[in-house]
Amino acid sequence: MAMLSYSQTISTQKGLTTIVFNTTDAYVTVYLPDDLRNGDKVFGTFEVYNEGLTDEQLAKSLAEVRKYKFNFSNPDNQTSLMQRFINIPTNQLLNLLPLKITSALTITLTEASGKVHTATIKSIDDPILTVDSCLAPTHFLIGEPYRLIGAFDGNGTNTRVSIFNTIFRVLAESPRQCIVQIQDNFVFSDKTVLKVMEDFKPKCAQDVVPVKVKMVAEKSALKKGESINVHVIVRGLKDIALPTQLVINNLTPDIISIKNGNKQVIELNAAMFANNNEMKFDFTITASATGDFELDTHLNLPEYFPGDIEH
Repeated sequence: MAMLSYSQTISTQKGLTTIVFNTTDAYVTVYLPDDLRNGDKVFGTFEVYNEGLTDEQLAKSLAEVRKYKFNFSNPDNQTSLMQRFINIPTNQLLNLLPLKITSALTITLTEASGKVHTATIKSIDDPILTVDSCLAPTHFLIGEPYRLIGAFDGNGTNTRVSIFNTIFRVLAESPRQCIVQIQDNFVFSDKTVLKVMEDFKPKCAQDVVPVKVKMVAEKSALKKGESINVHVIVRGLKDIALPTQLVINNLTPDIISIKNGNKQVIELNAAMFANNNEMKFDFTITASATGDFELDTHLNLPEYFPGDIEH
């Protein structure tokens, strides 16, 4: 008999639904578009981070993960949409085959032991935004997912999104949007052209601006009573149309404190970058105990589409 489990988390942001299954041997993350509608053909992907510190432990957990099984079904009548065994090397991304959606999509992940993890995503009935080809937000954040809206075919395997010679990985696609992952090592330039092709045919091209956030600290561990400055550099917001928030959060309050508060939100706008496309913000941290510290720094970059269309 299968052992039911609900050890999963679901989050949605900027067109992307992310489901993380916390299994015995790995974290399995599934990416799907957030706008599932009845009759859609949609495309999603997954990645696996298996447990283990040594090579032997990693090999053992990966051997178990390769026995895992995905099942996708219609919860109304339990009609199976697709079944697939995971058979991948560590951290390699595999594509889910395009799926037909009815009233909802139930994702079942079964471990080799029979333990079952289940998540259900309901379809939506929101109005459809009509875009003939495709549009991208004017600014994109390096290292983060990036959504394009438009008329897609729901099959991410034939979609190519690129800047210069860099091709971005398609995470998910529906007939109305495509979400790609911007690599952490994307080479920064002040302005560039994003090109989209589908089924080997040009779909759209658009000027876009990369945005980068970088944190620099003098050291990653402090002694009790020691203080240092942490620098956060933001680049690429010179022409941003909407206010943006820079957030810094202390993840180790038992080790350090940040002057003026362990969580700080700084409002940014284009005027602040009028004379320079880069700004530096300084934070002073002081150790209350000896040890390693960790800070989370991120930018809440709003989606702003060119022209009169906003989504």
